[in-house]
Amino acid sequence: MPSRRNILKKVGATGTAAVTISGLSGSAAATPGSIPSNYLTEYQQTGSDYGIDWTYLAGVGWIETQHGQYEAGCDTSSAGAKGPMQFMPSTWDYYGIDGNGDGVADICDYQDAIPAAAYYLTDSGAPGDWDSALYAYNHSWSYVSDVKDAAAYYRDTYGGGSGGDKFVDGDRVTPTVDLNTREQPGTGQPIVATISPGEVGEIMNGPTDKGGYTWWGVHWLDRGVWGWSVERYLTDA
Repeated sequence: MPSRRNILKKVGATGTAAVTISGLSGSAAATPGSIPSNYLTEYQQTGSDYGIDWTYLAGVGWIETQHGQYEAGCDTSSAGAKGPMQFMPSTWDYYGIDGNGDGVADICDYQDAIPAAAYYLTDSGAPGDWDSALYAYNHSWSYVSDVKDAAAYYRDTYGGGSGGDKFVDGDRVTPTVDLNTREQPGTGQPIVATISPGEVGEIMNGPTDKGGYTWWGVHWLDRGVWGWSVERYLTDA
């Protein structure tokens, strides 16, 4: 676990209690709203700390309480869930985290609740299996779909998404779409080549953030060219 986080596990906790669907989560609008700056910072930092795509955390936060909009007074749902990420108290007993180092793991504090959600999700299969992780968080496949849709919206709106380094030098990658590789990071940079799915490249440099995207320097072996490509369209070859 990242050293910045102080994980608090209560003696006797089973660790198997799921986060129960909240009475607040149904209030989210069809199109996700903007993320308050304090929540955005916490989602992104937590994603980096746990090596996961922060936009999934934002998706959960939006569906559950619209990023704390229904958190006033630490509202309790009809199911008994509390706080901005809508944890059941029994689940919080095991997964609660003192994220801001104030000595208290507070279910109502977004700086504690967001890292706790990341801990729960990674303990439930993320990032390797987001469907299972989100289903564990809330036992509803429509919920899984809604969170993933919200996460995709936030990736498109805010850019980036991947927490931690997705690749390392020497990794072999291939694009998931016809992908422009560029002379330097940035969508305004000259295009070196357009690489098709199935073509293989080797990670040589990066990552670097530019224009809301994470870029990697790739030597495209089939073409014999080198350029910068956007992480979200790269996958392991």
